[in-house]
Amino acid sequence: MLAIDCSPTGPGRTGNVLGQVLEASAAAGAAETSILHLGGEGATAVETAVAAMVDADAYVFGSPIYRATFAAPFKALLDATPRGMWGETEAPLTARAVAVVATGATAHHFLGLAGMRNVLVDFFAAHVVSPGLYVEHADFGEDRRLLPAAAGRAALQGTALVELARAISGSTALGAVTPQA
Repeated sequence: MLAIDCSPTGPGRTGNVLGQVLEASAAAGAAETSILHLGGEGATAVETAVAAMVDADAYVFGSPIYRATFAAPFKALLDATPRGMWGETEAPLTARAVAVVATGATAHHFLGLAGMRNVLVDFFAAHVVSPGLYVEHADFGEDRRLLPAAAGRAALQGTALVELARAISGSTALGAVTPQA
């Protein structure tokens, strides 16, 4: 299971939430978990992240929400991710289990998750855990760790992601979906 932190400023609140989701995924039976950060010092290049995606069986994407939409590194990652069409040999997101995480200042921006989810479902034909996880600043303690209620939601997303990945691997139909265009 691969988590990709698409915060342009590097590890912070979004990375903390992704860590909690991965922790729950590992407890639910994910064999291996890892996280890549696309922003900040020591940032992973988008091309390196796409190459890592090819070997993963499930994903968690995290992004802060700015001006009611996801951050630019998430868009850059999606733009570089192949779909197995037009001569591409890889399609790492197609028919795979995905969870989406977004962080923002207030609850007013929770619909920013819809943009993340829509492109993953409609363009890449990924199976996304609904409704996604939106975490606002009030859900964090002074140490930037999730407060118990938000930590519980993160744990549920991680467990659901593992169960969705298992369901997909056990289903001929779920594993056969492809992008329509």
